Amino acid sequence: MELSINTLNSKEEFLLNHHGVDVFLKRDDQIHPEISGNKWRKLKYHLEKFYLGDYRQILSFGGAFSNHLAALAALGKLAEIPTYAMVRGEEAGDSPTLEYCSAQGMEWEAISRKDYSLKENPEFLEALQELRPGLYILPEGGKGVPALKGCAEIIDELEGTYDCIALAAGTGTTAAGLLAHPKAPKIRVYAALKGGSFLKPAIAQYLQEYQSEYGLAPIPRDLLIRKLDLVTDYHFGGFAKINQELVQFMNETYRKYQLKLDPVYTSKLLFGLLKDIEAGHFKAGSRVLVLHSGGLQGIAGMNRRLAKKSEELIAYD
Repeated sequence: MELSINTLNSKEEFLLNHHGVDVFLKRDDQIHPEISGNKWRKLKYHLEKFYLGDYRQILSFGGAFSNHLAALAALGKLAEIPTYAMVRGEEAGDSPTLEYCSAQGMEWEAISRKDYSLKENPEFLEALQELRPGLYILPEGGKGVPALKGCAEIIDELEGTYDCIALAAGTGTTAAGLLAHPKAPKIRVYAALKGGSFLKPAIAQYLQEYQSEYGLAPIPRDLLIRKLDLVTDYHFGGFAKINQELVQFMNETYRKYQLKLDPVYTSKLLFGLLKDIEAGHFKAGSRVLVLHSGGLQGIAGMNRRLAKKSEELIAYD
């Protein structure tokens, strides 16, 4: 059964005026209850390639609390496509995300971090395809040229005019997709992980692959430098790391605006953006659009971790 999801549920809405800067939201978290945020955008054209090829199953990679794997599992159930995942590390035994994936019919196995590091090794991937004929291998996080094509469509949907789009990044795929669109404004990327400086060259590489695939002229380097800002100061200790300051910010944001943020990406994004506005990085009168990329399924797993340390929980109910 071919699957199609309407992205028009992702509305633009005003959030607040902060120190003279108007902050708006692009509500990709409302695209679909289970395949939400940027996940459908990344998966959309991978799914098209799956349908066009001689494939029978999708395999991908991710951590035990991966938004990508949760969305892929849901997609597999809805589209009646078998899905399989290789999960990084040893923490897979206590994961609401993987419990959810199993309930959607996804098969998965935990592998060592050493084996997981082979996820882009051609010989390793060829061996997987020999073991499972008809296997479509979907890169970690759903990245790749098809994902950029899906994310570029965000620009076509915009009704308002903005000086900047702010978004969180783990791989940089969504940011690269936005920059692939010729009408994209300035893009401000907030790294969700420690050591995020790799994101700039990664984004440039993704764009090069995209332009090569579709026969497009490359974006001039000076234009890319002007259009892309990378912020690496708000990772809170690393990927999927948070502290009580961030939890309290999430809870306060929900109380004030009824806005749910996730602990890995969008909470760090909005926290960092508001701090940067206060520090004068944006001119008064600027209009900034924050991309809400979903990821709310990860809250249950984060709250388990917080409860074990007897710390304040993310409380949205």
